Amino acid sequence: MRKTKAEAARTRQALLDGALRCFDRQGIAGSTLDDIAREARVTKGALYWHFPGKGGMFRAMRDAVSLPILDRADVTLLHEGCDDPLARIEDFLAATLKSLETDAAVRKSLSVMHFKCEYTGELEAELDGARVNTRRLVDAFAKAYAQARRKGLLVAGVTPRSAAAETMMFMSGLLRLWLLDPTAKGLRRDARSAIRSHVAAKRAG
Repeated sequence: MRKTKAEAARTRQALLDGALRCFDRQGIAGSTLDDIAREARVTKGALYWHFPGKGGMFRAMRDAVSLPILDRADVTLLHEGCDDPLARIEDFLAATLKSLETDAAVRKSLSVMHFKCEYTGELEAELDGARVNTRRLVDAFAKAYAQARRKGLLVAGVTPRSAAAETMMFMSGLLRLWLLDPTAKGLRRDARSAIRSHVAAKRAG
């Protein structure tokens, strides 16, 4: 009997949830399609109907994390109505950090992407997607910093593009170090003050 769209969507999500648990526990290289099908409690045929392999699952997992961040960047960073573009940058960084704190799937997905994945073989092409997403974020930061400069809020001697690149590097390092601090007693505790200090350093005195 043919599955309904709702049933197919549930099966697909079960596969993604199962894949994430396997990837988080065993790494991508250490997870087989049999492992994922068993974890998701579906047949291997159902797995192949939705995904050609682990690469497709990884791409869907990455998009589930990166697309909301990019959408948030479009809404928050590029919103012209706010009087203080630097405050928008700080809000965006804080909201991204909050998604790590409150969403276990985001935490696991980013942990897999940073620490449990080798970008070789079928996953090598995923680096191109990561580069595209990074450029899109840098462009959004640069536009916000350009707005800050037009309003006289950006510190002298700093270009919007260089400020954007620095903020992208700061954000990437912050998220990576946050994931490495499972005790929440070190870098996690100081993350919000680091965000405030980073943005304050870009503000004209």
